[in-house]
Formats: sequence, structure tokens, C-alpha cells
Amino acid sequence: MKTSAGALVALAISLTAAAPTSAGIYGTEPIPVSVGPHGEAANGPSGGAAISGDDRYARLVAFHSSASNLTPRDTNGAADVFVWSRPRGRAGLRLARPARPTGRLVRASVSNHGRQANGPSWNPSLDGSMRTRPHCVAFQSNATNLAPGDRDAVSDVYVRDLRSHRTRLVSRGVAAAAVNPAIDGRCARVAFEAGGLVYTASARRGRPHSLGAGSSPSISRDGSALVWQRGDAVMLRRAGHTSQVVASGHDATVSDSEFAVWGVSFETGSRLTGNDGNPGVDVYMRVFGRSGGSRRTDLISAIRRGGSSLGGNSLNGGISVYAANRGIVTFANANGGGTTLWYRNNHSGNIDDLAHAAGSIFDIATSARANFVAFSSTAANFRFDGNGGVQDVFFKHLVDGRPL
Repeated sequence: MKTSAGALVALAISLTAAAPTSAGIYGTEPIPVSVGPHGEAANGPSGGAAISGDDRYARLVAFHSSASNLTPRDTNGAADVFVWSRPRGRAGLRLARPARPTGRLVRASVSNHGRQANGPSWNPSLDGSMRTRPHCVAFQSNATNLAPGDRDAVSDVYVRDLRSHRTRLVSRGVAAAAVNPAIDGRCARVAFEAGGLVYTASARRGRPHSLGAGSSPSISRDGSALVWQRGDAVMLRRAGHTSQVVASGHDATVSDSEFAVWGVSFETGSRLTGNDGNPGVDVYMRVFGRSGGSRRTDLISAIRRGGSSLGGNSLNGGISVYAANRGIVTFANANGGGTTLWYRNNHSGNIDDLAHAAGSIFDIATSARANFVAFSSTAANFRFDGNGGVQDVFFKHLVDGRPL
């Protein structure tokens, strides 16, 4: 779920009440990662949570923030993109201390020479796949000094290589504002939207290619599939086949290919199964093969597998790499005055709560196997959060994640 520039300033709409964080959540208590060098509260709102897709490791979390006290010498007065590295050893699993100083935070929206951006940067997306370590972050920026060839303040899409410390302009040659980037797991392809069209481009060379009308693209970790919005429809393109409509809905994410099968998760107000009696928005998953229509439709935001909807409004949080057959879909549910973060295991059918917020939960990002989850929230009831309701980015461990 992407966060606009306006949302960064205005924040999300807060809800009035919620269950306490101690109410038997699955995994560790969420901790804020958008904090200063010694765990101090950020002096500005943060959002746009993203997480790397490196098997069971989830080494990196990225986010944008208008705070100026997260890293030294942040004097540009604009939102920046940051990347946090998970602490090594058992500390990176227990998360029993503040995210820093045990973890490392770097500012990614900088030039090849480390010069800070002269304009705001937002909406990061991290690489990392089942076989590759993460080292790239894609983001959008209005800056004009991050890479050669950018001569105007119109938003462009960049990729920052965290190993080589180089920043590349990906949307070169696209006149319209380029926004909402999504990068694959090998730092090979980037998808983004500009001027009402969806583009893909090489993460190294750019050379954007249009796929036609649409917005809000999301790419699978293995790069085999892409989903995006076209009007009120979710579109899917996989394995080079012609695009097709998934369903009426929004905010779609897509799994890797497993035996030439893909899972697409999305949110919709339509009732696609007989057990959905909810007048609100629900999260669904549809499964597709190499060609043809949907093989299966599952109501994800349900009380139990095959059960009725949780009610209220549910927002898609992301899909794990093997979700079509045996993976996990995460989602947030706003109901009864609070927001709960949930996960659904498509193999076991288990549905469990991950966090309870006294405010909204959004920008949910799921690691490759959903061993870790990152999200943005306006809540002030999470551990080590000293921001008093200012929007922060949080991180938690579920189970079976590996220490670094």
C-alpha cells in the first residue's frame, strides 16, 4: 500500500479505540524502526513501509520520513528514504530492545557522491528473493541532483544500489511524473506508473516500456508476474502472457510462480464467494495457472478458512512467495473502533492476529515467507513508541525467521 505525499503530512485517519497489544498476538510485539540513533522518537511522520524478500531472513526494511533526526547531517528539510538493517544474532529475532542502536539505518535517497536530495523522496521498494540477498531500493523523488539526466523537479523513479553506493535514474525519457515503483527480487526490473500508464524498466539501464493504461503496479519477487490497477479492475500479466482481469478490486500483490501457478491477493467490496456476507471491503486471493482464468477464489479476511467474513473493512497487506499453494496473506481489518493486523496461512487454514492498534495500520509489507512483517501506523500503544500518535513504521517477527 503506497503512501502519498499528502498522507505523509496529513497522516492517516486515526481510529478511536483498540484492543491492547497484549491480547495474545502471534509473534513478537511490534517495535518502531523509524527512530533516531539511540531509539529516540522521530521528529516527523514516517510511512511507506517496505521489506526485503530474502527467504527467511528479511535483512532490510525501508521507509520514507520527513524526520530530520534519524541520521546525521539531514538538513534538506524534505522527506527522505531510509533503509534499516535488522540486528544480527538473536536480538534480530527477539526484538526485545529498541530498533536502534542495535540495527543500522542509512539514508538511501542520496546521489552517487552521498549528496542529500534537493527535493522530497517517497515510496521505497526493496529487492531480495528466495535465492538472492537484497541490495537495491527503488523509490520516487522530486529531487534533481540524484543522478545525471534529471533536469526537472517532476517526480522520477530511481534505484539505489546499497552495495556499490550508486543511484540510477530508471524513468529516463518519461515526461510525466513517475511514481509508485516496485522492484523485483533480483534488482533486475522495476515497474512504476506515469501519466496514467504502467511501465517496466531495467533497474540498471532504464529504457522504460509501457504496458498500457493503469496504476499502482506490484511485481513478484521472482519477476515472473506483475499486477496493477486499471480503473476498478485488477490486472495480471504472468510469464509473458497477455494481460487479463483478475477481479474488480484494488491494492493487488502477486506471489512467485510455483509449478506455474500464481496467487493474487487484493481487496474488494464485491462478494466473490458465497460465504462473504459482509457489506464492507474484504481481502481475497485468486489462483491462476500459466494461461486461462482463475482456478480458485478464496475469501482471506474470514473468521476461519471457509468461514464468514470478519466484517468491517479489510485491506490487503501482501502475499508470500508461495501463497497460491502453501503460503501466507497478511491484511489489516478495521472493525469495532480499532485496527487489527492478521495473517492467513493458506496451507493450514490458520488465521491469527499479529497486532492491535489504537490507530490505523496500513503500508503492510510481508517478507518472502511472512516470517517478518513491517507496517505503518498512527497508533501510540506499541512497545518503545515514544511518538505519541505521530505516524511511524513498525517491524515484528512471526516465527521461523533466521538470525543474521
